[in-house]
Amino acid sequence: MARPKAVIDARLAEKAAAALRGLPDCKICVRLKAIVSSARYPISLVSEVFGTNRTTLWRWIKRFSAQGVAGLADAAKGHPPRKLDAEQRQQVASWLEEGRNSKGESIFWTLPKLVVAIETEFGVTLGKTATWELVRQLGFRQKVPRPRHAKADKQAQESFKKKPMRN
Repeated sequence: MARPKAVIDARLAEKAAAALRGLPDCKICVRLKAIVSSARYPISLVSEVFGTNRTTLWRWIKRFSAQGVAGLADAAKGHPPRKLDAEQRQQVASWLEEGRNSKGESIFWTLPKLVVAIETEFGVTLGKTATWELVRQLGFRQKVPRPRHAKADKQAQESFKKKPMRN
C-alpha cells in the first residue's frame, strides 16, 4: 500500500487557520514567528509565507525592536472617549434648559460662555465646534433672530402691512 503523497489539503489548512484565529493574541504570535523567520530567510520569502507585505514585516521588526512585544499589538481603533461623562452632560443640559449657570444666576447662553462655564466647572476644555455638537446632541437649537436687511425702511414696511378693516 502506497503512502499518501499529500499530508495536508486546502480544507485542513483552512481549519488550522480558523483555529489560529480563535486563539487570544494570535496576531502577536504570528508576528513574532515572522520576525524570527526573517533572521534566517529573506524578507520577501517570509512575507509571502505569512501572507503580508514586505513593508508590513519591516514595520513589525522596527516596532518590536523599539517597544518589544507591546509594539506588535494593534493600536486601539475608534473614537476617543467623551470628555464629559453622562452626569456632566446632564448638568449642561439643565443649565441650558433653565437658562441659569452653575451658581443659579440667570444667563443668556452663547457658545463662548458655555465653553468657559464647562472649563471652569468641570476642568474640561472643549472647542467651539465640540460645544456646538454637544448642544445639538442634548436636543437644543441655537436661537437666531429673523434676518433683516440693513437698508430696510421700518415705517414703509409697517404701512405696507395689511390692517384690519374698521366698521
